[in-house]
Amino acid sequence: MRITGISVYQVDLPVKGGGFHQSGGRIRRSVDTSVVRVDTDAGLTGWGETCPFGADWNPAFAEGARAGMEVMAPHLIGQDPREIAAINQRMDTDLFGHPYAKSGIDIACWDILGKAAGLPVYALLGGRLVDKFPFTGFLTIDTGPEIIALIDDYRQRGCNRFEFKASGDPAVDIEMIRFMGKQMRTGDTLKVDANGGWVLDEALRVSEATRGVHVLFEQPCRSYEACRAFKESTGRPLALDECIHDVADLLRAYSDSAIDVLNIKTGRVGGLTKARQMRDLCVALGIRFYIQDMSGGEFNVAVIVHLAHSTPPGYLLSMWDCADLSETKIGRGLVRRDPDHVHRVYANEKPGFGIEPHLAVLAEPVAVYA
Repeated sequence: MRITGISVYQVDLPVKGGGFHQSGGRIRRSVDTSVVRVDTDAGLTGWGETCPFGADWNPAFAEGARAGMEVMAPHLIGQDPREIAAINQRMDTDLFGHPYAKSGIDIACWDILGKAAGLPVYALLGGRLVDKFPFTGFLTIDTGPEIIALIDDYRQRGCNRFEFKASGDPAVDIEMIRFMGKQMRTGDTLKVDANGGWVLDEALRVSEATRGVHVLFEQPCRSYEACRAFKESTGRPLALDECIHDVADLLRAYSDSAIDVLNIKTGRVGGLTKARQMRDLCVALGIRFYIQDMSGGEFNVAVIVHLAHSTPPGYLLSMWDCADLSETKIGRGLVRRDPDHVHRVYANEKPGFGIEPHLAVLAEPVAVYA
């Protein structure tokens, strides 16, 4: 089997509710996602997706991912998409770094591998070890009755994990952590995600002022070195996200005793192949984790779900249905069996990822390589 063509589609996904609130007061009102189609001489087609979310969020952006695919795609024509290690080696040879540019192609090749084998991708990853996953209730920065009502609504839907994005203002964030701590019940977990929005002395200030609240801090500072210093100084539970790009970064954090939890973003590490490596290393090291992506549509969610299904019980803290951010749907095939529970999403049993594109939404490709 050989790759005969690679097509790239660009889709803007408007965010529901007027926008997604990020740390530092930023609001994302739309996300730019790239859908990748890989065609073969066997008549099989694989679909993937990559969505860096925004240039002010990561050292990557959508136009850059598409430019990276322009560099790599011509060299992949004629390659066997089922030989995914070889595909990744070729991409790494032709383009140093730039994992978001590689993610969509990697995912599309896994889709083809599953279709060629007649198996869902989770079966290729070890089997459907778990069926239902925990999910997280995302909260806005607010201390009024509306946020209390939202917490109650989440609880009624089976959620006891809560997260909010830090504002970047230590005084505001201290007040919010204290307020949220009073709303937590036995068995609840609370996470504050700063997305690197505090400098070290601010992060230390927030930690000291909230000592009485059990909270997981995620990426309090931008650099790994500052996050490690935060952990050494405070001893507070720490999740790392943006500063962990590959297994070498993960091993360094583990060796430094600077990590309790990892947020695995499938696109940020280069696709399913490398996300699986990080997942398996976390299991071996005894590190619990989240499986997410920056954003995107149904193709990205399918990758998250298949990786989650194949994860041994007890390690996955939660996954994220990022397609729920937008009313615009670029694919169909995800299973939502629990209408009373938010973000309850599952994989179907079709070969590959089991997602069919909405071709009318994708429209015409912005680039074709053959």
